[in-house]
Amino acid sequence: MLGSAKTTFYQITQSFHRILIKSFYKMTNDILYSFRRCPYAIRARWALLICEIKVEIREIDLKNKPLDFLNKSKTKTVPILIKKDSEVIEESLEIILWALSESKRGNIKLIYLPDNKKKDIFEIINENDNEFKYHLDRFKYSTRYHDINEEFHFTNAIKFIKRCNELLAENKYFFGDSPTIADWSIWPFIRQFRIACESQKRTDYLEPSIKNWLDSFENNGKFKSLMYKYELWEPNSRKNYFPSN
Repeated sequence: MLGSAKTTFYQITQSFHRILIKSFYKMTNDILYSFRRCPYAIRARWALLICEIKVEIREIDLKNKPLDFLNKSKTKTVPILIKKDSEVIEESLEIILWALSESKRGNIKLIYLPDNKKKDIFEIINENDNEFKYHLDRFKYSTRYHDINEEFHFTNAIKFIKRCNELLAENKYFFGDSPTIADWSIWPFIRQFRIACESQKRTDYLEPSIKNWLDSFENNGKFKSLMYKYELWEPNSRKNYFPSN
């Protein structure tokens, strides 16, 4: 009987221990691996800000990626989100959609991803992520590529800028007076394009409409929190959270 009682007590203790461990992990935040200046990471962080979702943030050096990140990411690129249940979300657009679904803000998905605009929204995001990004990289980082015609890629990048100008000619945002996830997803790349142009002393490439649109994000009160400079993450470093306040 005594042995049986000891066994029962041991089993209860172990069960209680497992419950405590599960409770601990449920209390922890989702984890975002990020790089401050990466436009894909910027748009993921912007979505988290607007959706009012707090995460543990791990800022990494893309030239010296930590082993923990490499083991979790198939793409080896930022951002990635590690959910509380250990599921990994690899793509920034998927993180945006996840943030919309997780947000406690009422009707947020209807506001930023309206059903009647979904097709147009995903079409322009796809154009940004593929055609525009392709030319942007080869214009901005021409020295990284072999035998690149910088002017060719600048000219082709401008085609997408003109498309954005057309959408913004009569509206404050791409599809009306309120932003959608299309605006969230694209402005970090237009910002990167503007920075590249300014570094090369190029002017008169942005119409007032797209300048005002870009300024609406950079002058937003959340921009400072968005671009807060975190210390680089290491396995034994203290936890940092986004947003920081």
